[in-house]
Amino acid sequence: MRNQLLLLAFTLIAAVYFSAIAGAGINDGLIVYYPFDETTGTTASDDSKNGNDAELTGTAAWATDEGKIGGALKLDGSASSAEDADGADYINGLDAFTISVWVKSDTTPTDYGIFHGKDPSGPDDVFGLRYDSASWDFKGGGTNLIKAGISTTAGDQRYESASNTQTTEWQHLVLIWSSGEQFSLYIDSKLDEPLFNSAASQGEITGATKLVVGRGAKDGANLSWTGLIDELRIYNRVLNANEIDELASGVLPVEPTGKLATTWADLKQNRN
Repeated sequence: MRNQLLLLAFTLIAAVYFSAIAGAGINDGLIVYYPFDETTGTTASDDSKNGNDAELTGTAAWATDEGKIGGALKLDGSASSAEDADGADYINGLDAFTISVWVKSDTTPTDYGIFHGKDPSGPDDVFGLRYDSASWDFKGGGTNLIKAGISTTAGDQRYESASNTQTTEWQHLVLIWSSGEQFSLYIDSKLDEPLFNSAASQGEITGATKLVVGRGAKDGANLSWTGLIDELRIYNRVLNANEIDELASGVLPVEPTGKLATTWADLKQNRN
């Protein structure tokens, strides 16, 4: 019996240790994390522990148990969003980032935005990702695609995905950029083959005034995403392919230290 207890204790200690290692890896460089699992109130809590909470605007609401993992942010297209007014503090100056997010659009094709680094004003610049019904700025010739854009101290970079990448099903998107490199976009863990990808240049993100979740460059004064947004993560580094697969699978440690590894699906019981 004593030996069995010792073996059990050793096993538990080892599990906690390896959970801590795994958690520290996937959470390294995490500056914003919105699970969007709230059920009341108007504040989206930042679970990165950095205090970058966001406030709901317009008719934005909580979709309890409708998310890819647990709850989600629900938007009806009427200029609604979740906004962090202090987003410029951590967006400007980035020389590398990874953004991971689950989205589900009510309709396609559409031009609605997923996130942006300022109030919509037309150009795909600053820090943005959106659905785009047709290629325009760089005439890539595509339709029903995904578009990204940033502004850096060296100029703008833009990205247009392959055609027909929009969907009304849950979709996992990971947008990656670093100074001196082109964009990379992973769609459900697969590297996209873009119609257009700006040449790389050295620089840091500039021009952000806030973080706006649920609106994009073309949304104007009265428009926003129509559907659900879930599990938004922003990192100040480039994630590798294995980490991207982890995020897409939902198999992550509960905490970076001190708890046994499990899955978000085990905790939230609703990976649709």
